[in-house]
Amino acid sequence: MPSHDRVRRVLVIRHRAGGDLLLTTPALRALRIGLPRAEIHVLTARGTGDLLLGNPDVDRVWEIDRRSLRSQAAVYARLLRGGYDLVLDLVSNPRSALMAAMTRARVRMGYDLPGRRWAYTVRLPREPRGPQGPIARYAAEGPLDFVRALGLNPRGTALMIRVSREAERRIETWLREEHLTGKPILACLPAGSWPSKTWGRERFVETMDALSDHGTVVWLWGPGEEETARACRDAMRHPSVLAPRTGWQELGALLRRASLLVSNDSGPKHLAVALGVPTVTVFGPTHPGAWQPPEGPHEAVWAEGLECLHCNHTRCPLPGERHLRCMRDVAVETVVAASLARLRREAPCASH
Repeated sequence: MPSHDRVRRVLVIRHRAGGDLLLTTPALRALRIGLPRAEIHVLTARGTGDLLLGNPDVDRVWEIDRRSLRSQAAVYARLLRGGYDLVLDLVSNPRSALMAAMTRARVRMGYDLPGRRWAYTVRLPREPRGPQGPIARYAAEGPLDFVRALGLNPRGTALMIRVSREAERRIETWLREEHLTGKPILACLPAGSWPSKTWGRERFVETMDALSDHGTVVWLWGPGEEETARACRDAMRHPSVLAPRTGWQELGALLRRASLLVSNDSGPKHLAVALGVPTVTVFGPTHPGAWQPPEGPHEAVWAEGLECLHCNHTRCPLPGERHLRCMRDVAVETVVAASLARLRREAPCASH
């Protein structure tokens, strides 16, 4: 390890989903405090860089489009130019291992995994294990393991997002157009990136209908999800609103106005957590111990008593009646009760 005062440029590789990038922000904060003389660069996925806009712990953000050969070539050329003293590969898949190796940095940190450990000078265990197997812990702790390995102190697990004034103004304009200014908003995201962790849209509709007395329901959506959100709005018995097209910044500005977000385990849920917005999350194949913050105004709901629960499969491999039971067995009444409990708990101090 180089002495901390000799580290001038750091590259953090986290070219995955937006939620993963937000969960990296506690580590970025610890790096900034622990390596105050260093420039901190982050390499992330196309379309997620806005999550680091205005972040005081980041000096430069690169985006890579994994579907574009031109984008990949441009990033690889930058990496080959070198100039980094320290590289933290928080993904540690074959592609990111190659990118870390391209930098030729003196210290390259990554997970000790077959087929890619060759790329790193410092190798970390993928996950802590106990007598019963892997230990479920909040996902922000994984990037902080790199910080600890550097001899630096974590500075908590609070997530960081700065919402720009431009995004705030765009959402304020939309709220005025929809006559929602000053009204309580209940946000719902019915879609999800994994088929196996998506609760049925009809169940979200029933849930939000039951909550409609507590605010105006706004259906959120991202790329490829508008049809689902629109179908939910149209199926409501009570009036509800379809959110406008948003990037991460506009979504953050909209979520800041919400009294509650009801959703699957998703990137926008982590954005709400970063903003301090109360959440109710339906879990199935993913583990709330990993993807739910250890504290704050957040509720996790899942089906009890299933052997296959929290399997972490992107698609359910079980046939027949067992298929997707972890999601199908989560009752609407359970999600409604969790949402009402959270709304009542937050009502005296609600400021969104």
